[in-house]
Amino acid sequence: MPHGLYCIHEPEIDEIAQEDRHRLVDIVAVHGLNENSDEAWTELGTGTNWLRDLLPQNIHVARVLTYSYDAAPSTFLADEPISKIERFAKSLVSELYAERELSGTRKRAIIFVCHGFGGLIVKKSLAFSSTRTAAKVEHLWDQFISTFAIIFFGTPHDHTIKSHWLALEKASTSTNHFKVPGLDRQKNIAGDNVISFESMTAEFAPILKQFRLFFFWEESRTTLGNYKEYLVEPSSAVLNIDNTEKAGIHDTHINMTKYKSCTSSGYRTVIEAISRYCNEAPPIISRRWIQATIALNQMRAGEAYELGGITFDVFSGLPSQHREIEISEVTDGHFYLPQDALENFIGREDTLGRLGRVFFPGIIMGNAPKRKSFVVFGMGGSGKTQFCSKFAENYRGRYASVFTIHAATTDSITESFSKIATLGGLEPTENAGRHFLSQLKSTWLLIIDNADNPSLRLQDLYPAGTEAHILITTRNPDFRQEGSLGSLELNGLKETEAIELLLTKADIPKPWDSPILDNGKLIAKTLGYLALALIHAGNCIFRRVCDLSSYLDLYSATRNMLRRGPSTTNVVSESELMKAVYSTFDVSFKSLLHNRTQEAQDASDLLRISSFYHFEQIPVEIFTRGILNRRKVIETPYTETLGSRFLKSIQARLEPPKALPGFLKDRYDQLNVYRINWAVSELQSHSLITFNGRDRKTFSLHPLVHAWARDSLESRDRSVWACIALNTLMESIMLPPEGNSERDSDFHRDIIPHLKSCLSVHPRPLTHQVEGRLNTMTVQLARIFSQTWLIVIGNQIRNEAKCGYVLASRGDFELSAKHLEIVKNTLIQLLGPGDDKSMKAMLGLSGVLWGLGRMEEAIALQRQVVDTQTKLRGIRHEQTLQAMDNLGRSYWLDGRYHEALDIQERTVHTSKEVMGQTHNQTLAALDNYGVILGSWHRYKESVEIHREVLQNRQVQLGKTHLETITTASNLAMALLDLGFTSEARSLMIEVHKQRQLQLGKEHPWTLWALCWLAKIYVKAGELQQAEELLIWGIAAGERSLGKDHLGVLMGQGELARVYTCQGRLEEAETLLVATVKGLELSRGMPHPDCVYALWKLARLYERQGQREKSERTCQLALERADLRLTREHPIGKKIEQMLQDLRYPSSNAKMPKVDGKNHSAPTARIRETELPGTLTVTRHATY
Repeated sequence: MPHGLYCIHEPEIDEIAQEDRHRLVDIVAVHGLNENSDEAWTELGTGTNWLRDLLPQNIHVARVLTYSYDAAPSTFLADEPISKIERFAKSLVSELYAERELSGTRKRAIIFVCHGFGGLIVKKSLAFSSTRTAAKVEHLWDQFISTFAIIFFGTPHDHTIKSHWLALEKASTSTNHFKVPGLDRQKNIAGDNVISFESMTAEFAPILKQFRLFFFWEESRTTLGNYKEYLVEPSSAVLNIDNTEKAGIHDTHINMTKYKSCTSSGYRTVIEAISRYCNEAPPIISRRWIQATIALNQMRAGEAYELGGITFDVFSGLPSQHREIEISEVTDGHFYLPQDALENFIGREDTLGRLGRVFFPGIIMGNAPKRKSFVVFGMGGSGKTQFCSKFAENYRGRYASVFTIHAATTDSITESFSKIATLGGLEPTENAGRHFLSQLKSTWLLIIDNADNPSLRLQDLYPAGTEAHILITTRNPDFRQEGSLGSLELNGLKETEAIELLLTKADIPKPWDSPILDNGKLIAKTLGYLALALIHAGNCIFRRVCDLSSYLDLYSATRNMLRRGPSTTNVVSESELMKAVYSTFDVSFKSLLHNRTQEAQDASDLLRISSFYHFEQIPVEIFTRGILNRRKVIETPYTETLGSRFLKSIQARLEPPKALPGFLKDRYDQLNVYRINWAVSELQSHSLITFNGRDRKTFSLHPLVHAWARDSLESRDRSVWACIALNTLMESIMLPPEGNSERDSDFHRDIIPHLKSCLSVHPRPLTHQVEGRLNTMTVQLARIFSQTWLIVIGNQIRNEAKCGYVLASRGDFELSAKHLEIVKNTLIQLLGPGDDKSMKAMLGLSGVLWGLGRMEEAIALQRQVVDTQTKLRGIRHEQTLQAMDNLGRSYWLDGRYHEALDIQERTVHTSKEVMGQTHNQTLAALDNYGVILGSWHRYKESVEIHREVLQNRQVQLGKTHLETITTASNLAMALLDLGFTSEARSLMIEVHKQRQLQLGKEHPWTLWALCWLAKIYVKAGELQQAEELLIWGIAAGERSLGKDHLGVLMGQGELARVYTCQGRLEEAETLLVATVKGLELSRGMPHPDCVYALWKLARLYERQGQREKSERTCQLALERADLRLTREHPIGKKIEQMLQDLRYPSSNAKMPKVDGKNHSAPTARIRETELPGTLTVTRHATY
């Protein structure tokens, strides 16, 4: 079959019912290697192509398209397979758009079916499509918007073995038994034979939650000559992520996509998934198109406003003055450079001038690109970053703002965007940072620094809009093509500039005579005129390590001692220059150690530690906090008893020395934060680090210095220093109650890239050797004979807990759960489940599991703690009551209102007796009790309780304390439920204001307040204001929390209510259907929020006159209510009443049984003013 996109099945529209025609979908199949678009899906014995012959029998609303490309392994894998994947992916995007546009089906949902490498092409195409939002290519965005699900058959997401595919190709073209030369199974994982796709998977990761994913792996090995092997290993065929489907198919890779009949093995699983996706996709994709259209209109409106100062209202079509909601205002004036520009920056003046003329030409050509980008490339140490910082400094007056993205790693990119978001007053997330940059209007500069990774897609870092000037620094010359205005190679300085830099750094006064200039010329030439090497040489001379005339002797001696040079290049000349640079570092380092002072030793330790952190933005506070925390641990308060001090002394003697630097393990009187200040000053004076700002709070290492500092260690020493680096970081972290999450929040954010860098080298604070020795007998023996071993385990467990604590505080729940699971399991083995530490670990883990949506596991842990506390301490103990309060709150959040009400009533009653009415813990239990009463529609009692709690908290904590604000929010919503709109409005406006001030505009709690404020506006009839708040809030929530987050879904439900009130019923239906689906996935079908949304959807159908649809939806809501909510609940009763009214419209008619139960005639109809589209069962949630 020719290459390209072809339709192999078109449904007969006339045979599809009218009400089902809006449910049409496109199924797009992409084959793998060593096959074409027909062979991949055809069973050879019968000639049955299941996509063409079987699928239409089960699914009548699907058009089937296939995409074909050159899939011969010998050519595909010959060189740069990633580039071929990208080329085919872009073709797929364009051809699919053309087919759907010409056939009038552009907004139809897409389901991809992929075999092998076809899945890689689809992933790449979606990543590409997701970035096509600029005006001239926005039509290519449609594939990303329309794709609902992807089914992967044996796609190598992680890696594949090249030789396996070549063997397969040879076998398919040969009829003789053969042996492929050079195929040693033991060597298949070595060298160029392994092709990694980790970068593609990382690129796909930010958008994968947009789609339903089903991963199939091959259960049988394929015969490859004289051996059998998996073409795609099962571990590579499945991505280890939550909320995806996975299954094996009992066949080989080649045959796993071939079925001769509807009863074939594997077919039923596949067709069920496709059928389900076809049913779910249309309403969700329809909603996406609404959101996408709004987003593009806003983007284009912003561009139009820049030209004319007016925008067009998308509803009226009439021009209106441009205005923005106050909360979305974006301000200029930020100046965030990769490094401070050196005051005595030397050289490059003509190059800086050329670059200025490129960005700011005297005459604007008509064909000049709107978004301007320029690439500065060159080898490490050539001064690229300083050059760009100097350019930004020189042209500061021409730019409204300057921002930097540190592009060395994906983590540094994320952190850079997060910092930009913080500067913009938004939540510190990558999406928020991207959004902030997209809103900037005046001309501004973006510096993308250290973009060296060949797999990096630079254009993914470009902001939306056309006002940005983009300056890129890279060691990779292949990125030259990314410069729309061109590129510049920055090599060594000119000879005169190099000599001036060297002599200035050496502080040799002018005028310079001939011997000085001759020596300077010789040194500059030897060091390749590289700025970084010249700075280090100048510093050595300045510090009198040697004089100008003897520097090359010292340099040569040091270079001869180098054990190895860097391995960044195969080019001899560049390698020689790198050795020259490394030699200058060695000279600087030896001059540092030559002093033999405590400051020098501390500086040496700090440098080695920093080599295991990320090389940028290392907080000095890591080390100063570590010293202060160590002082707290080892000091003995005078208030302690003699016995307690004696026991501490014994424990200190039993505890083995920790792997820590000298500045953290010296005697108490030697632990002084000034040692850190002296050490970092020593490193800066030797040009081994640079401070990131005038406040000297963070410092960075040049990437080459960072690599040299680690490479210069012997291999056996690296693991030791990696451990020391991690332990040093752990010393800076305090666990609660000593640690305070609010006070430490910024510090935790700043250390995350350094923690992850450490964990990449030293992944487990609790060593495998220790963990493997844990069993009951070992622990019992250790308590008697080896207290030291138990102390070591205790320290390692504490470090695991610190890792989990910090990661959880920054929202990385997945990684946090792994650490906290280890803590919980180890403590239970050591101390038993009834120990306080074990129960604290269980509660901490339960909170993280809740954040991951693993609610059943979280509640099970909390229930275990309550049961254990009750058994050991009784129900009247404070810790038991606190655990009960947490469990009651979790029951409520999970929609288990019966259990929540039962346990919370007991908790409140006992708390009042034990601790008193105004104790803080009693007030917390009362506040939760008020919320639970609200979920039972006992609004009057709820208001009374929240008023009582609010009065007490205002006195005890103050009116602006966050806990006080939370109670005020609860009271406002309870008042709204009772109809006191005015008082509710005043309270919620203050709540929203305080959360903006204290937490930020896009913090989850602030967005909750915004949603509730919009709800109050709807009640007051202020629909336009409510709509503006919700549209902005939903977009902010999607950036910060994700599209499937409960808060985003709640906002969508409230927006559907607004649309209903405005008479925009079709938009309300689309939005509410998508909300129901989202709630089913995030909360579970039996959850009351999901039941409530279905009931509102049924009422919307009734209002539209679709009584049959309304009755079906109402029946479904009642069935799900029976699963958890029950018909005793007020919502259950209302749903049951509505179903009766739909089935028997006449109120005089005798009501028969519904679901086997007797029902009398309703006393009143549901009020018509209760419009559908709002979710009110869950009033509040926590993060």
